[in-house]
Amino acid sequence: MKNPVAYLLVFYLFLSSCSGVEKEEPYVIAFSQCMMDDVWRQAMMLEMNIEASNYDNIRIVIADAKESNETQIKQIQQFIDQKVDVLIISPNQSDSITPIAVEAYRKGIPTIIVDRKIGSEEYTTYVGGDSYEIGRIAGEYASAFLPENATIAEVWGTKLSSPAQERHLGFINGLKKKNVNIKTVVGNWRREIAKKEVSQLEDFNDIDLVYAHNDVMALGAREAISERDSALVSKIIFLGVDAAFGKGAGLEAVANGLLNASFLYPTGGDQVIRVAMKILNKEQTDKKYILNTAVVEKNTARTLLLQSDQLINYQNRIEQQKRNIDMLFQKFSMLRHSLFLILSLLALLLFFAIYIFYINRKINKKNKQLHIKNKESEEQKQKLICLNEKIEQVTSQKLQFFTNVSHEVRTPLTLIVGPLEKWIKSTPESPLLSDLKLMKKNADRLMRVINQLLDFRKIENNKMGLTISQVDIVAFTENVMSLFEDLAKSKQICYEFVSEIPTCKIWIDQDKMEKVLTNLLSNAFKFTAVGGKISVQIKDGSDRIYIVVRDNGVGIENNEIDKIFDRFYTGSVSSGVGAGIGLHLTQEFVNMHQGQILVESVPNDYTIFTIELLKGKDHLPECFPLVHPEDRVDLASTSMNVEKPDDLLAKKYNYTILIVEDDPDIQTYIQSEFAPNFSTLKAGNGAEALAILQSENVSLVLSDVLMPEMNGFELCRRIKSDADLSYIPVVLLTALTDDSQRIYGVSEGADDYIQKPFNIDFLKIKIIRLLEERKRLQKRFMQTMQAGGIPIIETEAKIESLDELFMRKFVDLLDVSYENTELNVEKISEELGISRVQLYRKVKEISGLSPVDYLRNYRLSKATTLLNQKRYSVSEVAYRTGFSSPAYFAKCFKSVFNMTPTEYVSQE
Repeated sequence: MKNPVAYLLVFYLFLSSCSGVEKEEPYVIAFSQCMMDDVWRQAMMLEMNIEASNYDNIRIVIADAKESNETQIKQIQQFIDQKVDVLIISPNQSDSITPIAVEAYRKGIPTIIVDRKIGSEEYTTYVGGDSYEIGRIAGEYASAFLPENATIAEVWGTKLSSPAQERHLGFINGLKKKNVNIKTVVGNWRREIAKKEVSQLEDFNDIDLVYAHNDVMALGAREAISERDSALVSKIIFLGVDAAFGKGAGLEAVANGLLNASFLYPTGGDQVIRVAMKILNKEQTDKKYILNTAVVEKNTARTLLLQSDQLINYQNRIEQQKRNIDMLFQKFSMLRHSLFLILSLLALLLFFAIYIFYINRKINKKNKQLHIKNKESEEQKQKLICLNEKIEQVTSQKLQFFTNVSHEVRTPLTLIVGPLEKWIKSTPESPLLSDLKLMKKNADRLMRVINQLLDFRKIENNKMGLTISQVDIVAFTENVMSLFEDLAKSKQICYEFVSEIPTCKIWIDQDKMEKVLTNLLSNAFKFTAVGGKISVQIKDGSDRIYIVVRDNGVGIENNEIDKIFDRFYTGSVSSGVGAGIGLHLTQEFVNMHQGQILVESVPNDYTIFTIELLKGKDHLPECFPLVHPEDRVDLASTSMNVEKPDDLLAKKYNYTILIVEDDPDIQTYIQSEFAPNFSTLKAGNGAEALAILQSENVSLVLSDVLMPEMNGFELCRRIKSDADLSYIPVVLLTALTDDSQRIYGVSEGADDYIQKPFNIDFLKIKIIRLLEERKRLQKRFMQTMQAGGIPIIETEAKIESLDELFMRKFVDLLDVSYENTELNVEKISEELGISRVQLYRKVKEISGLSPVDYLRNYRLSKATTLLNQKRYSVSEVAYRTGFSSPAYFAKCFKSVFNMTPTEYVSQE
């Protein structure tokens, strides 16, 4: 069974030698083929032979011109001389072959032109694809992937062949983008020639798409580009034409991902034979038979490959069966007279049946194996997906753990940095001052490490942004370098700054670039010995600035150069790599500026870090805000009265501050620091704080965020949604650093949001200013309301008309609804058709008061009017102005006017 065809052939020859039956002379169909060594034309011949097998009375004679016009002309002339029944011509070059083709037609030989056209209409019929239409479809397909000002490399077949000309013209007309640059290469329909010609192009980096007139040239172009720079292959779109099946053909290339797509150019071999038979049978034929085309992409190619393989397999089997049946019929007369031949025929049929059974069984077995392999592959794929999800989950948990630890450290740091700053300030002559400053320096160092961890977490979650402003990079770099001057003196290091230009303004995020330079200089000082040298140099390029940090420290080993920017990579003890995330963050910050950082080093000689930053701002992402120079305050030119903060902190204020903090050390520390300035109350969580607020007169709530039982966000929401407590300001203290958490806290009604660790004097001044400003606003509000006006924030420019219209609508709503005790912020926002957050923002921005405070003070202003009339009791005035109870009315009245309603009436 290993070679059944050989057995059948021997048997066929045996029967033929015994046969005496004469056959009718077949028609001769001559085919002049321009070439025979490419897969598309081989596929054409296969289709022709398959179709010809349906007819017993034809014989196909093929001549291969091998891409030679002269050879093809001689071969056609021989066919003319032989007076063949039908002449099929696939021209090598249209202009050269046209005269001999016309001569054959004029001598009465039916002439069929295939694939390539000739320069005359003197032929019987034409069979082939529409090369122009294929080119046009390819152009439209390419337009969907091309950017503006794209560059296309077009690989021609030959300049003189009609398919190449039509495919080029159709492609140009099909392109939707007219502003494209086309590089032309002639590949002569050959893979190796196309590869050679494409490789001679100077630059591939600007090529966005390769369009070749057949698939093999597209593959040749791909090989040329891949050999020079394999990374470019994935960035370039490769398109071919033909989509022929066969080993190494276009269909296989698309299925394997070597080509992005191919455009079906049918060979028409079967159609040519059918047309030839119509001519021989004297049937009517059309002048042209145009074959359809289609786009063949990866999934389609795989399906077509499977189908073509099956069809070829089935066709081969059918052909084999047909040949055997033909032999049986040819020898039928002989077999009638010979029992031996009949038995031989039966044996042949039995053999053929066994062979078919064997093949079918083998195919079924292969199909089962493939099914099992596909199932195993799918199971492995699912396992990999599950493992990948677990890895991502574990990585996320690790990063979250570090982030949580960092947040927890910020709270005890508050208790370290605060007292240290106080001691340093209050004991300038103490012998322990140097030790205290050393402690403060290392506490600040610990804070920088924590901030690096938090910055790393933000970058991993794509939450890190830039605040861009225009900065003199020369002065900026000098300022950062000045932070290390004392360290340079203590280590006797030669510390130099050199700039090729006196000044240069570029757009950067000052905070991020300060961290970049600080990290590089810290590493330089860390790994440079006493008496060493560190220099910073600024170089000016045409479109960029170079900041070069150089030291003569221990250096970096060659095998670590490529790894030093990897996250968590610490390197060997002798290298200057850093602590694992510092240089990783440095690179990320530089990359966010669309710049790059480079490093070169020779161990025990030198290390050079070079930062490249582009000039201008067009390269920066539009999503990052730009802070213009006029928006920034120049602190150097601003005279500051340093005595004013001391004056504020020296006073005792008639305010009661409720400190809500679950950490007893922080709670005690804040209470002791606040004691000289405020009266204080304390609570361990939000629930305790709410209980205290019900019984005590509190001026402001200072609350931590993360607490047991009830956190700071929930406490703030409960206070601001309670009509009896909503007037109390809330300041949140937290170790959380995400902007989203800060936004959430403010949206819940928090008046301010301060991060740990904090400066205690800054916190006290913040509270003093907040309470004093609220007191001033309340006084001005009441004066304005009593005069019949609408209170707004005073600005240099006139209030926008839209804001004025909004406030008028807001006040009109209060005017008709303030008597309703159930009127609250939710109902007001619903009536105005905006969200609570939008209502809070707009009212606060325009009037300086929150909606709750505005409503309360509005009711109080109406209450003063009624009290002045002396027609109603205090209780009646309370209910007429929408207060829930006389007691709450009296409490609110006293908080604003510093007197009870009864005292107010008596005063009048």
